[in-house]
Amino acid sequence: MDMYPIVKIKTSDGLTLHGFLSEPKKPSKFIKINIHGTSGNFFYNDFYEPLINSANKLGIAHLTTNNRGTGVYEIEKGTPNHGASVELFEDCLKDIDAWIEFALSRGYEKIILEGHSFGTEKSVYYMEKGKYKDKIVGLILLGFSDNVGTEEKYLKKIGKDYSDEARELVNKNEGHHLLSDIYGLAGELPISAQTYLNFVSDGSENSKALPLRKGRGLTFFQNIKVPILGVIGDKEDGEYTIIPIKNAIELLKSENKLAEVFQIKNSNHGFEGKEKELVEIIEDFIKRRILI
Repeated sequence: MDMYPIVKIKTSDGLTLHGFLSEPKKPSKFIKINIHGTSGNFFYNDFYEPLINSANKLGIAHLTTNNRGTGVYEIEKGTPNHGASVELFEDCLKDIDAWIEFALSRGYEKIILEGHSFGTEKSVYYMEKGKYKDKIVGLILLGFSDNVGTEEKYLKKIGKDYSDEARELVNKNEGHHLLSDIYGLAGELPISAQTYLNFVSDGSENSKALPLRKGRGLTFFQNIKVPILGVIGDKEDGEYTIIPIKNAIELLKSENKLAEVFQIKNSNHGFEGKEKELVEIIEDFIKRRILI
């Protein structure tokens, strides 16, 4: 893998984000932009290096990116609040806009948008609402997820609802304060009052992005007009599809005829130890349906 300096951009609302760009030896018009999941970053996942190497081998640049969901809770005067506990879902458009603008400034014209976990929902949402959605020639969804369904599942499990607490904090202009449940974000991370309401309120943008929990009516997904690849593991207790994984796979294929979906056996949500199989699936998809 050719090493390039870490790159950075600034979003339209003034948030600085970092990423890692690896470019093929020969000039290319294609670039793959990766959007990480909840609290992730551009360097954590073990699959990044093989995916980068694979893309470069195909003559495609690869950009792994941070977004405002990187980390957990970042509050600092003079910069937008960021981190998984305080991000607002629809702000993902600003992040992806900025990264695409960076790619366009480097001369890239054809973008493959690739999301992992919560990043799959942000990617599907971008294909519906994004400023540069017409620049995207392919969509890759790794570990496709339903964030709202996951939160609802957690709340049902503990028999609680934090809407009243969240609204009270927001009404006191303390929306960035964390809820009393330190694992209020799906039983895994803290969550602020404003983020809780932004995620789970009826009719929220997040609730419409990839509502696998409903088992039908993936409106934004249906509207996508470019080739789509979905890849997921087979650990029911480790994925976030809410409905059984097999049902989620069939749902994606039935909701958009441009979608093809693969399941990797004995794989967890991060494809640990299964990077080779993941790369082979993605390479085949790109060769057959994008580089044509």
